[in-house]
Amino acid sequence: MRVLRRLLEAATLLAIAAAVLLPLVAPPGAPTALRDYCVERGIPETGAPNLVSAIYLGWRAYDTLGETIVLLLAVTGAIYLLGEGRK
Repeated sequence: MRVLRRLLEAATLLAIAAAVLLPLVAPPGAPTALRDYCVERGIPETGAPNLVSAIYLGWRAYDTLGETIVLLLAVTGAIYLLGEGRK
C-alpha cells in the first residue's frame, strides 16, 4: 500500500513538473496579427508622436480611465473606513 501511494505521489509530482516546465522549454509561438496591426496603424490612426503613446493613450484610454476611477474609489473608501475610529 505504501509503495502504491509513493508511486502515485511521484506520478503526480512528475505531471505537475511537466505541466510547469514544458511551456518554458517549448513556448508556443506568439500571434503576430495584433502586433502587425498596431505597428502599421498606430501612429496614423491616433496621431500620437510615438507608438507607445499611440497604444497607451489612443487605444487604451478608456481602460486606463476606468482603472483610475476604480483606484480613486478604493483609496477614498479606505480613507473613509480608516477614519471611522477617530470619532
